[in-house]
Amino acid sequence: MNKIKRIAILFEEEFLGVYPSLINTIKILSENKYYIDIITVSRNSGFPQPPQFGKNVRYFSIKQYSEYDRNYFSSDTIINSNFESKSSHWLKSIIPEFIKVKYRFIKYLISINIDSFGTQLLWLFDKIKYVSACFINHLIYKYKILIAIDNTGLIASAFIGPFNRPIVYNWSLEIDTNKTDLLFYRIFDTLYTFLIRRNKNLIIQDSSRLNVLSKHYSLNAENKCVFWIPHSPIGSDRIIESNYFQKKFNFSTTDKIILHAGWIHDAMCVDKIAIASKYWKSNYKLVLHEREKRSPKDPFIQHVNTLSGNRTYLSLNPVNFDLIDQVFSSAHIGIIAYDKNYGGGRENVFKASGKLGQYLKCGVPVIALNLPGYNELFSKYKCGLVFNHFEEIENCIDQVLLNYSSFREECFKCFNEEFDFRKFFKPLLSSINSNTFYLRS
Repeated sequence: MNKIKRIAILFEEEFLGVYPSLINTIKILSENKYYIDIITVSRNSGFPQPPQFGKNVRYFSIKQYSEYDRNYFSSDTIINSNFESKSSHWLKSIIPEFIKVKYRFIKYLISINIDSFGTQLLWLFDKIKYVSACFINHLIYKYKILIAIDNTGLIASAFIGPFNRPIVYNWSLEIDTNKTDLLFYRIFDTLYTFLIRRNKNLIIQDSSRLNVLSKHYSLNAENKCVFWIPHSPIGSDRIIESNYFQKKFNFSTTDKIILHAGWIHDAMCVDKIAIASKYWKSNYKLVLHEREKRSPKDPFIQHVNTLSGNRTYLSLNPVNFDLIDQVFSSAHIGIIAYDKNYGGGRENVFKASGKLGQYLKCGVPVIALNLPGYNELFSKYKCGLVFNHFEEIENCIDQVLLNYSSFREECFKCFNEEFDFRKFFKPLLSSINSNTFYLRS
């Protein structure tokens, strides 16, 4: 009788190809003779495909029909305050203000949910479709281990649960602390809140993110088995040398490449970085490298180019995961910034920032906005500097370049001790090994 060890990864997103945590998880589990089923989704997007895995890795991709514009941004807008004043009925003057406020809010809720009902219904259909696919797969393959990513993954695992109950590891990768006023979304979030409080095994990147998660969902982390795994690459014994951007943009040997890698969006303060770069020394070249294929005509891309005085260099065609070291290694300095106005999940991203670990692995010193975690890390390892105002970035670049070899060596040291994915995955692998049952194929 042929018996195999089978695990399901529930990831209801289309960008597996740019997620180092999950790619490395699949790679390590595959090396350890597990059979991995990845239940994911497909949408229209420009993300690269994940790398090729072994024959013991299978994909089940569920087509999604609800679309959303992840690159939408709102620039500052001046609202015209001129309007015709209307006289109020005398009855309104005797109604307490708190009742009027409550009435207006309820009216707003009804209006926004009626307007978005069709969109919400399509979104709900996609969720039900995904959960159903997970349920059917479990009936067939009887998974004993589920790695459930974020809210949809955990909710799908709950519907699987009553039948041949598996052991569930909930991996928190994205934390959205913004509350929605849309009914179906709110119900979904309430269900996730209930489940995450009950689930025992939690995978998260660092203590600051756990604090955000605990506060937002009112959960007691002391009752959980927590695995600390940074969102980072696997280490390498060799130092990678690359001239990827030098060739791409025909830079001279005296030019210094200042790289912002990842999502080009105001959530990453790319607009503020672009404004500051307009006044940098002429040989400091700001390169924006995207994780998703984008067009130079994209509104935000054009916006950023204008803000920088057309001094940004745009790398809008993402590379496959296997080539990402070549991209990062060709930079002299990496920049990290997140806009705290997008919520605690962004403000406390730290070890959940894929670019941080990748910069350090490639020996690229980091200049980061002074958000939780960075100052303490750079004080310990001297692998980067923090800034409080974007105008300070140029001075930070100057300081790093003055002692570049020392900063670079500290990057390698920091990565090996704080970010090497394989090292931090070992406790989770041990737990999975101890909980694994052999199943019929």
